[in-house]
Amino acid sequence: MTWFVNRRAYTRQTDRSDEKSGKYFFYQARDRQTKERLALDEQVVQKHLAGEQTIGLYAINPMTQCSKWVAIDADYEGAYRDLRTLKWELEQDGVHAIVEMSRRGAHLWILCAEPLPARLCRIYIYNLALRLDVPIKGAFKQVDGIEVFPRQDELGADEFGNAIRAPLGIHRANMHRYWFEDAASGLGEQLEYLRSVKRLTGSELESFTDGLSIPESVTSRPVIERPQYDTSQGGFQILQHVKVRAKRSGNYWAQCPSCASQGRDRAMDNLAISIADPRYYKCWAGCTREMIREALGQPIPIRRHR
Repeated sequence: MTWFVNRRAYTRQTDRSDEKSGKYFFYQARDRQTKERLALDEQVVQKHLAGEQTIGLYAINPMTQCSKWVAIDADYEGAYRDLRTLKWELEQDGVHAIVEMSRRGAHLWILCAEPLPARLCRIYIYNLALRLDVPIKGAFKQVDGIEVFPRQDELGADEFGNAIRAPLGIHRANMHRYWFEDAASGLGEQLEYLRSVKRLTGSELESFTDGLSIPESVTSRPVIERPQYDTSQGGFQILQHVKVRAKRSGNYWAQCPSCASQGRDRAMDNLAISIADPRYYKCWAGCTREMIREALGQPIPIRRHR
């Protein structure tokens, strides 16, 4: 908890797969009767490490806008190679990054000596990735690429951001525990290894990010442009079919149904829906309107010319 837990809100992975998609999703842990959010405590962490349940952790504490760690998630072809490239480059800065394998790729973790500003963490990693030509999901219309946690610079008091699977637990989809590389398998050996990992300090992070900002290609996505064609015919309303996760930059943000059907958009923010006119929506991972409607079971009617 000292190393990874930065706030008491958390998510939990389902024990059974979704009937439609077959996937094991994460949901905010709540009391079954009161529906109040449950607070993460030592017992929850013990159950996670024992493999009885699997939890996800939020990076940012909105009281401080800081994170105890940086995690880089990659699950595309060539992802492991890109993470090793980032790891090597980080080591040139004296930053010790550790690799944790995952079901479809790997995670690269940086532990912090104390909670550090989320904005500076993101500036550091994004600039490093661009310099190394490591693909960033969403940048330059990139469909596949790394995802950096924390995913936001800052959060409102009632916001949570995006969670990532906590390390050393068992993935419910295959009941497999993924270890950190460079350490022997076994919880005792892994925890001892984590104790020895060099932490990133605030002074180091400030020196690495001096004069830098988050690259324009990965800044908040702009308000979507209205298409020239009319999408209102047929009475289809996208907001009736998706759950809004956030509201910013003139858009609602939700999980893209097409991405979800392909096992992507785990951050649930690829789909932008215009607040001014919700008839207009766009997937920033490249899914077309046709693909989105098909995934929702609401295919666009084919116009027949007479």
